[in-house]
Amino acid sequence: MDGTVLLTALALIVVGGALLFAGYRLFRLLAPVWGFIVGFDLATAVWRGALHTQPLAALPGWAAAIIVGLIFAALAYSFYSLAVVILGASVGYTLGQAVVATLFAQAGLSALVAGLIGAAALVVATIALDLPRALLVLLTALSGAGAAVAGVLLLFGWVSLATLQASLTASGSAAAIAPGWVTLLTLGLAVIGILAQAGHLRLAPYTHAWARRRASVYPPKWPRPSA
Repeated sequence: MDGTVLLTALALIVVGGALLFAGYRLFRLLAPVWGFIVGFDLATAVWRGALHTQPLAALPGWAAAIIVGLIFAALAYSFYSLAVVILGASVGYTLGQAVVATLFAQAGLSALVAGLIGAAALVVATIALDLPRALLVLLTALSGAGAAVAGVLLLFGWVSLATLQASLTASGSAAAIAPGWVTLLTLGLAVIGILAQAGHLRLAPYTHAWARRRASVYPPKWPRPSA
């Protein structure tokens, strides 16, 4: 197995598993990693569409993909809200493509349009709902499940790296490759991840903004220093 294929597969499985089962708790740590993956795949997709060549076949393609990935990683680490928006956009794109790929055997351009609509819809929902805990758990579980499944498909040779990179995001490729059992497996894993995170976090029905306002009214009680 090619080293690039093995490294990509392992990265998707590890990062996907972490997002799936501990996405909310580890989001600040995982956000730049996910941002790098999204930026890297976005750069390769744009390169392939604009130049009609394989971006990872030459050094300039690798350099462009890594630079864009690092930019996305830095933005995701520096701006919490932007990291959630990037995550929401990638998951929305995945869901949009998966729906069209499930309904139509030859989706073509309609899959791209559906993915962009899904990305825009989830970004609007993310901003409008002010980043509630439940939404962040949902996004991390879905993206983690998609990435982990894509990594397994790649690791066992059920999909090629070129096919995997054909979608805009690594998480979206699993559903686009085989919309039947792969989609069901991805959704099943996402449900397990949501339940696992909910059990750890004991989700509360309020937004982060509400929590900040509550903290300003009821500041935490600091323990008295020992004598």
